[in-house]
Amino acid sequence: MSGASDEETIIRELSNLRDRIKELKSKRRELAEEIRRIKQVRGEKIQRIKELRERLKNERELLNELKTTRSKLIEDRRALIRKIREVKSKLFSTREFLNNLGKNIGRIVSLNKIKSRIDELEWRIITESLPLEEENRIIKEIARLEAKLSKIIEAKKTQEEYSELKAELKSLLIKLNDINTRIGEVSNRINEVRGRIGELKNIINNLQNEINECNNDIKSKVNELLSLSEELEKLMSSYRELQEKLRNLRISKKKAVEERILKEKRERAIRKLKEGKRLTLEDLKAIYGEVE
Repeated sequence: MSGASDEETIIRELSNLRDRIKELKSKRRELAEEIRRIKQVRGEKIQRIKELRERLKNERELLNELKTTRSKLIEDRRALIRKIREVKSKLFSTREFLNNLGKNIGRIVSLNKIKSRIDELEWRIITESLPLEEENRIIKEIARLEAKLSKIIEAKKTQEEYSELKAELKSLLIKLNDINTRIGEVSNRINEVRGRIGELKNIINNLQNEINECNNDIKSKVNELLSLSEELEKLMSSYRELQEKLRNLRISKKKAVEERILKEKRERAIRKLKEGKRLTLEDLKAIYGEVE
């Protein structure tokens, strides 16, 4: 009765172990599938970071190009401002010279009139017989008119230079305004690129944090998987031991049954021998301990 109880106990234990092993194998499959899924997600995020880093590289190159362009424009503006200052300085000095020259000349008279007056006076000296005093006066007048003529010619030339300087200054100011506009446009583009770079960096950092979380999750689940595998190996080992125990128990029970049957056959054959009855080959085998 004890043997049957032991066998039933082992069978129950084996059944419980099978259920537990089945449960752990199912959980292990789920963990392996979850690890594969997380690795796939991690791979997608890593690929996304590669793409974003390539975009970040391009944006940085564009930023460097824009900075170089702006630096060149700023340098051109400095040179242009220096040129404007030079032209302004010349313009102011020319205007001051014209003002002073105008004061010295007095009322502006037509060049042709002055030339005609000089020709007229020179003709009088040539054609008329003038007293020495009158001739000296006319010569002085001619010298005064020629000096005035020279100043008027110089004033007109300076006036032309003044006009040219004004035109040049206007042109330079237009160029300066154009460069300022271009610098403003490039600066706006630089700010836009910097904004995109900042956004890309934030996205990459967030993705990197998510990848780190995936790595930690994978590590945790791999450790759990290893723990499950160890537990499963122990359960499998216990299961094999119980199977062996059950097999040995059943062999022992079978031997006991065989020995009981052999004993009964031997006792029956010995009674037949004592009673003088004819013995069969099976009876002889039983007496001599041979059994199939």
